Amino acid sequence: MNQFLVSLKVFWALWLKEAIVFKKDHMRNQINLLSWLVTLLTPAMFFLPAMGIRHDFALILLPAAIASWGMFEIITNATTLVSDILGDRVIEYELVLPIPQWAIFTKIALVNAYRAFVVTLLLIPAGMAIIYVGIGLTFSNINLFKTILMILISNLFFGFLGLFTASLMQKISDVRNMWMRVLFPMWFVGGLNNSLSAVQKVAPTFAKVLLLNPIIYISEGMRAAMLGQEGYLDYWTCCLVIVILTVIIGVVAVKRFQKKLDCL
Repeated sequence: MNQFLVSLKVFWALWLKEAIVFKKDHMRNQINLLSWLVTLLTPAMFFLPAMGIRHDFALILLPAAIASWGMFEIITNATTLVSDILGDRVIEYELVLPIPQWAIFTKIALVNAYRAFVVTLLLIPAGMAIIYVGIGLTFSNINLFKTILMILISNLFFGFLGLFTASLMQKISDVRNMWMRVLFPMWFVGGLNNSLSAVQKVAPTFAKVLLLNPIIYISEGMRAAMLGQEGYLDYWTCCLVIVILTVIIGVVAVKRFQKKLDCL
């Protein structure tokens, strides 16, 4: 029991240290996020409808964009971790602390998930305000509890996906290959611009293949939370799938890092 309390105190101290460091960059992260959001929504509101795209396309785009922001954090987090392992190896100091070594890797994923979650919360009111001011449309069917829950679950997934991505990298330059070959395709064809039902109408076989992409469950679940359930995958099914995949990826990532750093 005493050992558990000691480990808990150490975990909390490490978490608090990361939170303090994150607080210093919080405003810059918010500015980056708002710049990205305005850039993404402006064509959807004004230019694409002029080319024949439905006028409410921005309403469809925003939920998936909000839920998938954590994908962009993966690159930064994975690069930072690999850079430390290949350079200063600060992580080795944490691995000798009186705490299970698997908890150190879990802490890294949870901290990254926390950072993305806190920043992403701004996207809900900001995105809704931009769309309302720009084209006068509202999210009349939004369920705020489901929306925030999906953001939390999706960023937990991205936190552990980032850890898994880092475990596959041998050098810093590998991040380019991971982004271009794996992460970007997952994000871009993972329901960002369209619902799964729309894909089923034109390419039913490809729609079934898309079910292997975790991001489609995040996009569909977020749309169900913000636009209403009709026309999208069941919200709670999406949550369950994401949680299961998070656990699987998390266990594999931790095991890989334990082996990589000779922690076993």
